[in-house]
Amino acid sequence: MRAWIVVAVGLVMAAATTAAAQEIKIGYVDLQRALNESKAGQKARESFKKEVDKYQSGLKKQKDDLETLREQLEKKALVMKEDERRSLELDYQRRARDFERSYKDSQGELQLKDNELTASILREIGQLVQEFGRQEGFTLILEN
Repeated sequence: MRAWIVVAVGLVMAAATTAAAQEIKIGYVDLQRALNESKAGQKARESFKKEVDKYQSGLKKQKDDLETLREQLEKKALVMKEDERRSLELDYQRRARDFERSYKDSQGELQLKDNELTASILREIGQLVQEFGRQEGFTLILEN
């Protein structure tokens, strides 16, 4: 953000010195509001929610299976043979690691998806703001 401010101040100074007789016109845009209220933003939010729901559904099944295995291990551990109990414990530990890995992977993938969607919309908004700024004669448009 600070780089934007430095560039913006530089542009204002340059515009002021080169066109002293012209009026400086500065505008502001609320990018967060544009992201939240635009059709593209709403469509992206719906798409992202579907992705989240898909991951949550898979993780819930995995967690439920893990919980069932843990309960089975707790209930039957005392009556099982040592090698059976050990095998079940190892299976539980493996599944617990797999669940944790799946959870972390899904968080990373969702973050990437969110970043991609947001960046795409921000590029579109940026182009619209530039075009509007040129049409309306703005010297500078800043993020609010």
